[in-house]
Formats: sequence, C-alpha cells, structure tokens
Amino acid sequence: MTTNELKFLRVRTEKHPTTETTLEYLEHHNAIAVLILDEKEEKVLLVNQYRPGKRGNLYEVPAGLIDANEDALEAMYREVLEETGYKKEDLEFIYRYPKGLLISPGYTTETLNFFIVKLKNQGIIPEEQQLDHGEDLFTEWVDFDKVETLDIDMKTVFLLNLYKNI
Repeated sequence: MTTNELKFLRVRTEKHPTTETTLEYLEHHNAIAVLILDEKEEKVLLVNQYRPGKRGNLYEVPAGLIDANEDALEAMYREVLEETGYKKEDLEFIYRYPKGLLISPGYTTETLNFFIVKLKNQGIIPEEQQLDHGEDLFTEWVDFDKVETLDIDMKTVFLLNLYKNI
C-alpha cells in the first residue's frame, strides 16, 4: 500500500519556519468524542473495539470523524446513533468543551471535540447499531467508579475528568 492509497490519513511535510528542518505530519479529519451517562449519572456507556495502536481491544467513549459539511454537534449525535443506537431525542445535553483540541500537534492536524450527554430515562431501549463498514464494536454500561480500572484511552480519561470538574 502506498500513502496515496490511504483512506483517512494524508502524509504531509512542511519546512519548519525558523530552522528549515523538514517536518512530517498526518493530515486527518477532525473528530468528536462523547461521554454518555445513565439517567442517574452513575454509569458510563463505553464501546469496546479493536485498535491497531494497542494491537488489541480497548474500552473508550463513543467517537468518530466529522463528515464534510457537518458540524461537530451533528457529528456527535450521528456517531452516538451509529455506535450505540441512542437517538438525539433520548439524550439530555450536558456540556460541550468550548473548542476542538489538537490531539497530538507534533504529528497530526486532527482536533477532537468533546461532549457530555446523559440518557433522559433508564427505560429507553436503543435502536440497532448502524456501524460503518469495517466497524466491529459492542457497547457496555460500566459503573462510573470502575471505568479507570479498564484498558481505556486518553480521550476517555479526559472526558471522565472533565465531567468531574464541570
């Protein structure tokens, strides 16, 4: 596979503005991540899926790329529906971090937009997942105080701590 055949990543280079060193980085779509709480705010809905960076499965908050001509809020509701089956009407909006954050500015242009929502009612039954081609994940409600005992990623830790501090 050549870099021209990559679907989501574009390898780019640029000259450092003062040293003229060639810098390599990945151009990537921006994305969203969302902490979903149960109605009582005692549990968190996580997805579990294979991640090549870990070479294994990982628990994480639902997340995904922002499509062209879509804003971050629309992407968040779309991704929640696709990955969990919960509709916008099922959720109460709690918080949005004011701006997207660069996830690793040393090697990628990607920014991540963070949201916190909760279920309006414990009795809501989600629709069937609408996973993208190639996605293979399952969801699991986890007690809030048990999440950090699982194998989780940085965006999940960030959202847990953000929720604790809002």
